[in-house]
Amino acid sequence: MDVAFLRAANDHKITDTIPLEAAVTMIGSTRKLLRASGTTAWREQSEIGGNYVRRGDAVLKSARMDHTIEGSFVIPILVPLTQPIDKPIPSPRDENLELFASAPEPFERRVTRTFAQSILAVREIIVQPERFPSASDLQDVVLRGVSREFCSAVAAILSEPAVAEFETRFDWANAVPAPSTMPESVLIESEAVERIELVAEKLKRSRIDQRSIFSGDIVELRHMTDEPFGDIWVSTIRRGRRSEIKIRLPFDHYQQAVAWHHAQRAVIVEGKVTLGPSRRLVVDSAVSCRPIDEILLPGS
Repeated sequence: MDVAFLRAANDHKITDTIPLEAAVTMIGSTRKLLRASGTTAWREQSEIGGNYVRRGDAVLKSARMDHTIEGSFVIPILVPLTQPIDKPIPSPRDENLELFASAPEPFERRVTRTFAQSILAVREIIVQPERFPSASDLQDVVLRGVSREFCSAVAAILSEPAVAEFETRFDWANAVPAPSTMPESVLIESEAVERIELVAEKLKRSRIDQRSIFSGDIVELRHMTDEPFGDIWVSTIRRGRRSEIKIRLPFDHYQQAVAWHHAQRAVIVEGKVTLGPSRRLVVDSAVSCRPIDEILLPGS
């Protein structure tokens, strides 16, 4: 199981107990955070507007809440993972072929990863910069999985008078390789609530073009010796179905992708998706391909 630890803290008002109203808000908002992540893990969008996806709601339904833990007020949320999909690992028939492959992450891990990268994006892109997020910044947070509903749930927790700060930490299941670049914990102070609420309102009127942007984990890489390019396959959700899309990259860029694959870094790709041989989805010339975790501070 992946486990998310959510902590509300206040040196003066929260020790081993918490005001009942604040606890109710925190647990209800935690449900909203996980539910929103379940939908944006399926398809990134700035506002869900009640159109939650069934696959994401199934993850929410399977989640468990453990007993609270001492340390201000900590609630652990447990998300069971399904067995990773077996992916046939082809054997190179040509000694000049470089090949790496792995199974795609279970959808439940995609949900918890989206939850983690979303709360990080709220802190790094919305809260920490001195200036208010630009339209480009808002698109970046949406691509990380943030939605209006996610921001509203964070703001609801921080609005509680007894809550001075909200912290999240994740303990990743050993059965699936953990994202290697996520910080140990993410803390947001209550002073940020007004800005987060304003961003939630902005996201209500924001839209992104999903036709040429997708994200996911790298599940296969291939390169023939002496060729000036390499191919990677990204496991993603497209039009309501899990798909693997092949992206052709210049060799230098391909070598970076090999490192990203070994480090378990999910990527985000922008480029025109077309039908290739055997009706496989391909991107022949990507506009961009980089790890999602590089979308942090504005201008990164």
